[in-house]
Amino acid sequence: MFRSIKWRIIFWFVLLIVVSMTIFGILLTNSLKNTQLANLAKQLENEAIIISEVCLPYLRNTADIDEIDKLVKTLGADIEERITIIAIDGSIIGDSDEAPFSMENHSSRPEVKDALASGYGESTRYSTSLDEKMMYVAILISDGDDILGITRTALPITQVNNFINTVINNIILATAVAAAFVIIAILIITPITVRPITEVTRAARRISDGDFDYKITSGSSDESGQLARAFNEMSLKIKQMIEKISADKAELSTILENMTDGIIMTDRDGNVTLINTACLKILNIEDTVTTAKPLIEVFRDHQLSEILKQCLNTGKQQTTQFESIALKKFIQAIAIPISSDGLNGALILLQDLTELRSLQTTRRELIGNISHEFRTPLAGIKAMTQTLQDGATRDPVAAKDFLNRIEDEVDRLTQMVSELTELSRIESGKVELKTEIVDINKLIEEVLLQLKPQADRQKLALKCKFESGQLPVKADRERIRQVIINLIHNAIKFSTSGKTITALSSKQGVFAVIEISDEGIGISKDDLSHIFERFYKADKSRSGQGTGMGLAIAKHLVRAHGGTISATSEEGKGTTITFTLPLV
Repeated sequence: MFRSIKWRIIFWFVLLIVVSMTIFGILLTNSLKNTQLANLAKQLENEAIIISEVCLPYLRNTADIDEIDKLVKTLGADIEERITIIAIDGSIIGDSDEAPFSMENHSSRPEVKDALASGYGESTRYSTSLDEKMMYVAILISDGDDILGITRTALPITQVNNFINTVINNIILATAVAAAFVIIAILIITPITVRPITEVTRAARRISDGDFDYKITSGSSDESGQLARAFNEMSLKIKQMIEKISADKAELSTILENMTDGIIMTDRDGNVTLINTACLKILNIEDTVTTAKPLIEVFRDHQLSEILKQCLNTGKQQTTQFESIALKKFIQAIAIPISSDGLNGALILLQDLTELRSLQTTRRELIGNISHEFRTPLAGIKAMTQTLQDGATRDPVAAKDFLNRIEDEVDRLTQMVSELTELSRIESGKVELKTEIVDINKLIEEVLLQLKPQADRQKLALKCKFESGQLPVKADRERIRQVIINLIHNAIKFSTSGKTITALSSKQGVFAVIEISDEGIGISKDDLSHIFERFYKADKSRSGQGTGMGLAIAKHLVRAHGGTISATSEEGKGTTITFTLPLV
């Protein structure tokens, strides 16, 4: 029987189908299972993140911890998942299915251990209490640097196994149907079509390898000849279409990848089909698993999803602006319907307006600050001038006092304008640094000696502690002297009698680290993050002293040298300003 080419073809084709479908089935089921499990884990993780955010306020307030068990039971019923809130020591705070006091300590659970170690834990195991295999995902509940607990979500993987079994059954059925079809087809057409099909197969393989210039040679006018000519025409059209598609794709890809605005394309169901690099950057999304998913899963912002929904529902362009608290960005979104014989989807254009908005805010604040800072001395000058005009000039002592005070206010305004101009030049990069090798320790000693009389008048001690004898940096001597003077002058101004101001220097890697510490009144947490802003004064009671730009100038001068500057403080105990400069 196998001497016949017909039966040999049948045998090998059936064998090929069975083997191919078997391999395909194994690979497909493994891939689908892994994908399903990964999707399940991602679902559990995303919902654990949301649950953590919901439970965080309760965990902050220990008085509300008892409410967590009620909350997770409600959430568990709503989303049909097992939810467990676990304390750091493994004890159960709340569980959607069981009473917390009846549950054993969970500190030994693999997912809990992994979450405590790395922030994320995942485990798939058999649950004796539920009598089925479950997937558990655990994440930390954090409040800043503090870990308040662990959120664990769980679902049975029965649905994954059922899905895989269905796929396997379908593959077996498809294999049987395909084998039967091949046997019948070969029995019918082999005697007639073997020769032209062989030629067509050869041509198809050449074309699949990219040889679109290959042609089937046939002088026959029957069906095989028509097939050959049709195949050659198809090959030519495919070549032209692929060339055009490749050119269009390359052009579109170049445009999309070089745009500064973000682009998202979706189908009519709101699933993402395309997203460019600029959009990934704007929304802070990793370039993985972003397509073929609903927009709300790609970027969890309901305002963006809402504008897409309105665009798809109305078929009209929609525009909105929103501030993302998570991204700390202000974004403009424009949703444009894509229609061709009906609505096919939507294109969303995203523009990051954060910097523009920040510049506008900074401009308004600067104008307001300048107006505020100028108003007080100008009002004082005007009042004293009016007093002089009203007859104070007849009292030489009072007149001289008023003139001296007017001169002080003018000097203060002049200093403010000078410092504002200087700060503006530094920020715009117009200040030329005259760099040289400077021993920062020696420079600190010079400044301490220069400011010692002022410190003595306030009965303050100035000290320095150096890790090494010399600490050479490449810097503009006078600019860095200005920085150190500003910092020590501030320390003197906000310290009380009998306290000590200390200047320290050390080496950390390729940087010199300089610390100016005082034992003064300190700075509140609310003020600490603003002290390097122009015109900002932490101690409002001393609003008449200084211009409020010393630290702003210091910050920009240090950054111009390639260094960093920061502050730590505790109210009532003092403040430490730390800045770094690159070593020689």
